[in-house]
This record gives sequence, structure tokens and C-alpha cells, in this order.
Amino acid sequence: MAAIVPVAFEGSYKVLRNVSAQATTGQTDWVNVPAWATGMIVYFNVTAVAGTTPSSQCFILEADPVVRDDSTIVFPAGFGGATAVTAAVQVVMHVGPGITGLADDTTGSATLDSVYKINTILPPMLGFRVTNDRTEADETYTYTLAVKFKKF
Repeated sequence: MAAIVPVAFEGSYKVLRNVSAQATTGQTDWVNVPAWATGMIVYFNVTAVAGTTPSSQCFILEADPVVRDDSTIVFPAGFGGATAVTAAVQVVMHVGPGITGLADDTTGSATLDSVYKINTILPPMLGFRVTNDRTEADETYTYTLAVKFKKF
């Protein structure tokens, strides 16, 4: 169990990560959702992968905003994360209440650009986790992770 310390966030748009040839298993960035925000768009732009069997995946997480530790993590609306990518692709996730009407569109591709639509209410605190496979020591990842909060 580790305490959650949110990233400083002003305005509506924030680049959370901009990494080149990252050789780690990834990280989680937490943000407090602005009180005015009713939706968001998450951009996971993988520009390069290298190595034997590279695979990278982006998740949206929710934690208890009072306890503020990583032992209380759940996936909002049951969305278990974007499909793991194995090539240079862009993953975009539109999240908010009523964003797709009655059903979520959570089908993605490992090798093609993907757009997800997730119908859920934004909680007060969100985590954005990138996990890199790193099964082989030669795997590296270059990507940008950004979030834009919106009022729908």
C-alpha cells in the first residue's frame, strides 16, 4: 500500500508523461478531477516500441479520495483498460456520462489506432496507469500520455 499524491494540475489539459525509449514496467499518475469537469479525453500516443515482444497498455483507475492509497483501486464502469498495443498507435478514450448512450465501445486493436467510448460518471480522483511488458530486457517504449477534462 502506498499513499497517492496527485499530479499538480491547472486548467483543462495536462501532458502526464512524455517519454523516450522508456525501459521500465511503467507508472501511474494520479490527478484530482476538476469540480467542473463532467467528461474527459485520454490520449495515449505510442510513437515507437522496440525489442523482442513489446506490449504496452493504458488503464484508467479510480481510488477512494478520502483514504488516498493504492489499495482501494477499481476500474471505473468496469472498463479494464485499453487493449495492449504492440506497435506505434494512438489510443483515445472518451469518458463521461451518456457519452455513448446505452452501451460502451471498448474494443481496441493491438496494431491500429483505437477509440474507446466509456459511459460513466467521473470520480473525484483518477489514476492513469501505463504498463509496459518488459518480459525481455531489450524492450523500450516511446509515448505521450495526456488528459483533457471537458464539460459536456
